[in-house]
Amino acid sequence: MPITPSTPVVQGSQKASLQLEGDALLLSRPHEETRIPLAAVERIRAEGRTLTVELTAPAGTTRYVHRIDGVSEAGAGMFAETVNAALPGTPGRDTAADGTALVETRGLPLSRRSRKLRRVMWLSAGAFGLLVLSCVLMAVAGQPVAVIAFAPGGIVAVAALALGANALANWYREWRLVRHGITTFAAEVPERPGMYLYTDPAGLIRHVFTWAGGIAVKVSYDPVDPGNVVLPRTALFRRGELALGLLCTLVALAGLTGTVAWAVMAFVDPESVSGAF
Repeated sequence: MPITPSTPVVQGSQKASLQLEGDALLLSRPHEETRIPLAAVERIRAEGRTLTVELTAPAGTTRYVHRIDGVSEAGAGMFAETVNAALPGTPGRDTAADGTALVETRGLPLSRRSRKLRRVMWLSAGAFGLLVLSCVLMAVAGQPVAVIAFAPGGIVAVAALALGANALANWYREWRLVRHGITTFAAEVPERPGMYLYTDPAGLIRHVFTWAGGIAVKVSYDPVDPGNVVLPRTALFRRGELALGLLCTLVALAGLTGTVAWAVMAFVDPESVSGAF
């Protein structure tokens, strides 16, 4: 059964999603992906903001379920109705068989975006640690006034570093995908304004959210990691983000360098720092 725009992609809490992919359901979570053939599904229940996939099981045994919380009630109801209507005609489906034997689960490596966010986080943590060390050196040197004067500036510098690093990483990601990725059009799901679907080289239907409007939007994705997708922006926006990233990074480096320099001076020559205040 091919996926059509009338079959919604169900989004849940904690970045979980469920979609119909050919003759199977694809349940995606941040660190794993589970493929559930329709032949293994007993039924799907939509109850409020919870969607439950019940697997087939021999009589007298407990049915195994996959549950997604925090879903859209309308989307979950439509998804359950569509899939349940298709189940009776599924080839090889046996409601008395153990459906878990057909389910496949695989771990997912961290996406490029996740790795980028981790790098920014560790960079910011290292800069903050450097700031704390500098303040400790000034305090040990008997310069509490210097600590009070430069700590706020150091915090601003760390925040600027995080903002600048994130802006530069976003700019580079878009630049790389637009020039070296695959550019195509994603079609809007009529029942879900803001959700657009595109097909990757493996035939998997993927989704992206945007409020750009229109029945289709241009997207660029990584051929190695098709889930890594961007919506190309105008050159003005890209250049503005690049300028912001460079400016914030320069401000952060100057602020942190100044803080460390004053910390060293306070420790080596306390009198010169005292005279400055």
